[in-house]
Amino acid sequence: MLAALGKGLRDEFPNPERAGCPGREIIAAIAAHRMPLTEAEPYLDHLGSCSPCYRDFVGLQAKYHQRRTRMILAVAAGVLIVVGLGTWTMLRQQNQQIAAVVDLRDRSMARGTELPPTDRPLEIPRNVSQLEVYLPLGSAEGAYAVRVTAKQGQTISSGNGNAQVEQGATVLKVDLKPALSASGMYLLEIRRSQSEWGSFPMRVH
Repeated sequence: MLAALGKGLRDEFPNPERAGCPGREIIAAIAAHRMPLTEAEPYLDHLGSCSPCYRDFVGLQAKYHQRRTRMILAVAAGVLIVVGLGTWTMLRQQNQQIAAVVDLRDRSMARGTELPPTDRPLEIPRNVSQLEVYLPLGSAEGAYAVRVTAKQGQTISSGNGNAQVEQGATVLKVDLKPALSASGMYLLEIRRSQSEWGSFPMRVH
């Protein structure tokens, strides 16, 4: 209401002695809407008839709006930062490759899907996308194919890699796509070139 009175209020009602002026704290409370209208009403007539108080009111109101705008922008910036960090963390976790070591050096390569009943399952965690496989002793270097299959025979994940001898062990490093996201019992199947698949029971947990 006071703002609508126009610029004339700034100069038309001089009050050099500041007679009857409320304290600056009261004017600041009215400008910042901290004072209920019922409490502010007794001072409104004075603000509309005292240019010094009106100028104080306009200046304090402008500062209040500036602070409020800065606060809103700061909150919005904070929200954007939190959302951005959350998105970055989620994408980083999605893109992060989890590796697992599989040691087959004391095992023999069972052919096909018929597994020795005494074979204990290999244990690897969920979301693994890289395998470092220590192949059975005597395995040759070269290209290998790897796949993870369910009991029903469908392929869950697969990849290819080149095995190399490292410190007396034949090591095969392979990226699995997609990562093994579901827990359960599977078969880890490996073969060199076009030879028959060798199978190992594997538990993802």
